[in-house]
Amino acid sequence: QSRRSWIQANFCKRECVKFLPVSRDHHSLAHVISFLRCCCGRLIAEHVGPYSGLLGHGPGPDSTDEEEWSVLRHTSVSPTDAFGLLDFQASTKRTCHAKYVRLSSDTPPELLVQLMLREWHMEMPKLVISVHGGTESFPLSPRVYQAFSTGLITAAESTGAWILTDGINTGVSKYVGDAVKVYGSHDQRKRNVVGITPWGIIENNSDLIGCDVFRHYQALGNPLSKRASLNGMHSHFLLVDDGTMGKSGCQIDLRKRLERHIHFQKINPRLPEHVPLVCVVVEGGPAILSVVLEYVRRSSPVPVLVFEGTGRAADLLALIHKQTAEDVLLRIQEMFGVERQEASELLNIIMECMEHRELITIFDSESEDLQEADAAILTTSLRGTRASPEEQLNITLAWDRADVAKDNILVYGQQWQAGSLEQTMLDALLMDRVSFVKLLIENGMSMNRFLTISRLEQLYNRVIPIYHLHETRLPAVYRISLIDIGMVIEYLIGGAYRSTYTRKSFRAMYSLMSLQIHSQSFHLLKTHRIVSLQEGAVAPQDVKSAPSPEFVCTFNDLFVWAVLKHRQEMAMFLWQHGEQAMARAVVACKLYRAMAEEAKESNMGDSMSEELKKNSLEFGQLAVDLLDQAFRKNERMAMKLLTWEMKDWSNFTCLQMAVSSRLSLFVAHNCTQMLLTDLWMGRLNMSKNSWFKIIASILMPVAIQMLEFKSQAEMSHVPQPQEALQFGWDPGNPGASEQEGERGSRCLCPWTRKVYDFYTAPVVKFWFHTMAFLVFLMMFSYTVLVRLDEKPNIQECLVITYILTMAAEKAREVSALKITKLKVWFSEYWNINDFMGILLFLVGVSLRWHQETRLASHIVYSLDFIFWSVRLLDLFAVNQHAGPYLTMITKMVNMFYIVVIMAIVLVSFGTSRKSILSPNEDPSWSLLRDVVFQPYWMIFGEVYAGEIDACSKPETCVPGAFLTPFLQAVYLFVQYIIMVNVLIAFFNNVYFDMSSISRKLWKYNRYRYIMTYQEKPWLPPPLILLSHMTLCLSSMWHKHRKATKRGRTGLSKCVFSLVFVSRAEEMAGVLVEVAEKVSIIQDNMRTLDNHLGQLQDLSALALDTINFLSATDNQQQEVARLGKSQPITCHHEQVTYSCCLQIEDKCRDSVGLKKVLKTLNSPLPQIKRNNLMRLAHSIPFTPVSLLGGVEVCIYTLEETEAGSSLKDLSSKISTWIQHGRTAVLQPLAHQEVLDGGLRRATKVVCTWAEGDVLKLGSVYVVKAFRPEVVRIWQKVFPISTSLHLCLREIQQQRAAQKLMQRFNQIKPSSVPYSPRFLDVSLLHWRSDGQWLTVEKNMGGHFRKYNNNTGEEISPSSGLEEAILAFSHWTYEYTNRELLVLDLQGVGADLTDPSLIRVDDKSSSGEMAFGPANLGDDAIQSFVIKHTCNSCCKKLGLSGEVTLMSQVEDEQHSLTSDPHNSGDFSLFKSFFIL
Repeated sequence: QSRRSWIQANFCKRECVKFLPVSRDHHSLAHVISFLRCCCGRLIAEHVGPYSGLLGHGPGPDSTDEEEWSVLRHTSVSPTDAFGLLDFQASTKRTCHAKYVRLSSDTPPELLVQLMLREWHMEMPKLVISVHGGTESFPLSPRVYQAFSTGLITAAESTGAWILTDGINTGVSKYVGDAVKVYGSHDQRKRNVVGITPWGIIENNSDLIGCDVFRHYQALGNPLSKRASLNGMHSHFLLVDDGTMGKSGCQIDLRKRLERHIHFQKINPRLPEHVPLVCVVVEGGPAILSVVLEYVRRSSPVPVLVFEGTGRAADLLALIHKQTAEDVLLRIQEMFGVERQEASELLNIIMECMEHRELITIFDSESEDLQEADAAILTTSLRGTRASPEEQLNITLAWDRADVAKDNILVYGQQWQAGSLEQTMLDALLMDRVSFVKLLIENGMSMNRFLTISRLEQLYNRVIPIYHLHETRLPAVYRISLIDIGMVIEYLIGGAYRSTYTRKSFRAMYSLMSLQIHSQSFHLLKTHRIVSLQEGAVAPQDVKSAPSPEFVCTFNDLFVWAVLKHRQEMAMFLWQHGEQAMARAVVACKLYRAMAEEAKESNMGDSMSEELKKNSLEFGQLAVDLLDQAFRKNERMAMKLLTWEMKDWSNFTCLQMAVSSRLSLFVAHNCTQMLLTDLWMGRLNMSKNSWFKIIASILMPVAIQMLEFKSQAEMSHVPQPQEALQFGWDPGNPGASEQEGERGSRCLCPWTRKVYDFYTAPVVKFWFHTMAFLVFLMMFSYTVLVRLDEKPNIQECLVITYILTMAAEKAREVSALKITKLKVWFSEYWNINDFMGILLFLVGVSLRWHQETRLASHIVYSLDFIFWSVRLLDLFAVNQHAGPYLTMITKMVNMFYIVVIMAIVLVSFGTSRKSILSPNEDPSWSLLRDVVFQPYWMIFGEVYAGEIDACSKPETCVPGAFLTPFLQAVYLFVQYIIMVNVLIAFFNNVYFDMSSISRKLWKYNRYRYIMTYQEKPWLPPPLILLSHMTLCLSSMWHKHRKATKRGRTGLSKCVFSLVFVSRAEEMAGVLVEVAEKVSIIQDNMRTLDNHLGQLQDLSALALDTINFLSATDNQQQEVARLGKSQPITCHHEQVTYSCCLQIEDKCRDSVGLKKVLKTLNSPLPQIKRNNLMRLAHSIPFTPVSLLGGVEVCIYTLEETEAGSSLKDLSSKISTWIQHGRTAVLQPLAHQEVLDGGLRRATKVVCTWAEGDVLKLGSVYVVKAFRPEVVRIWQKVFPISTSLHLCLREIQQQRAAQKLMQRFNQIKPSSVPYSPRFLDVSLLHWRSDGQWLTVEKNMGGHFRKYNNNTGEEISPSSGLEEAILAFSHWTYEYTNRELLVLDLQGVGADLTDPSLIRVDDKSSSGEMAFGPANLGDDAIQSFVIKHTCNSCCKKLGLSGEVTLMSQVEDEQHSLTSDPHNSGDFSLFKSFFIL
């Protein structure tokens, strides 16, 4: 009701209140007055207002005052009468509902946004896509329709955008609806397609009248009607009413105002950027051109994306955007069916639009090189924002489109200030944008610098509160601190866990930082009273924002934040970074499980609890998988990983955390069980009859020397208790305390070592304690079975001693824990059992000393014996056969609710039976016994048959006694037949359920048993007092040693100062002797290195000689095959390429021989090389072996003077060097996909190179032509086909390189970018005789700017504009003879261009530049598709590119320009190959 009243109070409808006929000739229409139509579009019969021109009452024939119809003057405003929910029938199989409202055309946009957000519960859009186009039906090709549909829906749903259309079931609105139907989500909340439709053109709009109603609407309209139906796939409709009927256009102004208002809203509460707006044009009539012009000419321009190939206006805009054709007027006339004058006006509108060409993007779905349609929409919207890269990154962050940010913002060459991405990272974490967090980390974001205490607290305070910091219990202004988070973590993990945030060191540091913040705040308030509180609060936060040397936030802190905030995807991503993956997985499993239990107890819903439990199982499975992988690779390291104490997690081990998390699969793993077995057995090496050997050794200690023990290496993976460390042996850290180990080994003999290892093994402790406990039970049973004397006998004294020493041991266990952790000790059942047994026994002992209470003491002893007898069950739990059965019994005892139901039935029957049979009982406590006594035994079959019928004896027959047999029958039926069988069924179900997992649970519980005996003293009670005394003396001795060391430190300083002077002279003499010996050894080593170096050089020379002989034979075969055997010369001269490629191995090897002989006399290189060889062989896992790989020969181009007087590049020519240089290349193990259409590429690393032909250690790319390409060109080059192809590829890259150098020289200073082409060399792979090309590897995002068919990208930066303008410049600079296309590379580094040459019939089909030259076809395609940008204008290039054939008869301006024609004539002399 409140929503209905609000809508009617704020939204109105309009109705025409004055009839103004369209035709004012009343006399000619007198006979058809009923067909008169008002200017509003209604007939006179449909009109509600008075008729201003009724026949006989209107103005006279001489009157010339004709009133014009106006919305403001001739319509009245009244509350809207049409709003509610539409149900579209026969539209799709799924339910399609849409909310609608009828409103006036002058409604403020603020009310519309409030309606959508508050009443219709829509989310604020992060992007507005306004779709414009044809309103009539038009065809679309399948490819264009799929590109438009998938792009629009993907862009909208991935960013949370609103799509605005006309909402009708024809034209582009229908295509939008079909896209939603086919590709849209079924979730109604994600379907935000708003139709802004005129009320007067809607078919059957009268059916929509009603306030807050549910209406069925037929989307199929009448084909003979001029009105339109609403599209059923829209989610919301704004029905704009200006009082007219059958007229469109009233919605245009409202739509503009609504778009403008949304555009100025914030895209996200955390981000200052506004909501982007983009216009999408599909087909359309002449009115669309005006719409596009209005968008691009706004004060805040709106970018426009035009889908080429959709028809009419869209195709016309795309055509003129790419080029200016002469027949545009004719096309406009044919396309729109208008006269020439109107076509000229439309052309003027288009040309005005082209003045804002940078805001218009053309999407051609037929092109394969362009991006996807959704990326094109989002990229276009970013371009229109005119925002900085940081602001654009925030917009893509709000969209959650990391792919757009990666391809358009975080690109190669983009400069970012230090720390500029930290706020973006914080926003990404708060907004749960996992893909952006990953992207920022990949782009070099330092988490150690970013993650500070203040940011960590900000993360905890800005998102949904944690489950255990109940929001209802906290004040509204309370700020959660890290200390609070630490307490929450301790509460969730439980046990003895101590968080880093709650330690004293962190609390002290945190308090100090808080004091600094308060002092800075006070200083700011004192000195800057005018500054607002918000501005003044920035400076104090910098204290916490600065990284603290005492506390460094790591990925672990961020990972725990993600887990506590229940952000599973973020937690999974953060889990993959940092160290201690297994530990973090187990910690997450524990935290999620604890939160699931808290959510269940807090009645937060089963779904929340189940989801948390699912997350816990997911991390638990990750931990198990990690353990399994580690166990397969290295068993001992996996066991060490289980017992490694993690400093970041309160010195807990992974095994302890897994047990605390009840992760049974982890504890039951073979690795864990093997570790537990080793812990259980200690150093004892037993496989069979271990219990017999242990018991025999306990009874006869001499037998200990006959047992086998494991070595120190075999026990390296087992952590040792503190006693072993104090005893002088630490196998886990053999070098940690070397001196103590040596002292311990000196004072220990082998037999004492065995004795110690035997008695400290947990299995020996178990049998020793068990034997003592059995003796204690026998004595205790004897004590309770005989009469208690006035003085205790020997057996009773031993029992008293045993229990008192047991109490001392329990006190020691409790003292090891803190007072706040007592609940951890009492959480164990057997500790409670022992505590009750000890307490009850102390009561019995205190009572036995008095004659009056001695009998009571005997009774207490008897009851206490039960507790100690039950303790025997815990001893059976260690056994692998009895342990699972004990686990089953434990689960069966948990039948609380069934027992409660049986007790209720028992008490109800017992009370009724007792009250009927004994109505005259006096009050006494015996009544309670009588109520439950007999009914309880009836459960087990004792029905008391003689007492069933109370009237069988007259003296017991009381009134109402006849009811007791009936009540007993009902009771036995319910209790004995139903409840007992339910209990049996429960036990049966528990048995079958537990039989399959009981062994796994026993393995899980086995950890507790082993750890219990691992920590126990080896002597059992009552001898355990000796162990306690030993521990006390040991702790006192260590304290004394520490104090003594501190005293010795001061004394040693004094002694050292006295002795130092006397020993200094002696040490000086010794040092002189040592220095002399060292110099002698160095001389000997230098001589030895010289001899070794000479041997290695001689062996290398012999190997070179063998290679030379084999290379000579291969060279002769190669020369014979080429058919050009010419004399070999060693001097450098300019030759043709066929001659210069003859390999001069003889000359090269002779020069190399001289160099080798020359270096034999210098010892320093030999020593260095020997040391290098030693170092290479000493380093394990060397990735690239020294001189490893394949030997190749490299041929390069060198610059020589041409003899010209010009001092520029044109005075030099490029010639091949006469002989190749040797290099050794090794292919990389991990290869990426680098293949192209013509060639295959492989990455190699240079391990050795002659001279500077290649850089040692650098990565290069070797390219070879595909076999199918070589086969095709064998007809042209039958001999050495691959050689010819490689030469022409190098030739065209060198030509493009020269053109680029000239381009960089003459370009204006307003073009700051200077692209460049890589140097390419010819490579001969000697092993298989293959010819290839080699160039330096480029690291970064590889991008293609245009291809060899003339298609190019839409430039989004100055660098892209400069590269595309270079292609245009080459065409003009070479007098339209050459064109450089296929520009590609990383940033300003380019490679693999295609040099397109105009077809010359006189060339006889000879290939000038390589197989990628497509000739005139490529040039013609480039002329059509190239769009001149701002860089073209700066270079003085014409805005229109023409073909060579079109200017043959004209005077070329370039021939008269000395900067162009002259340079190009000299440029032709660059390439003498």
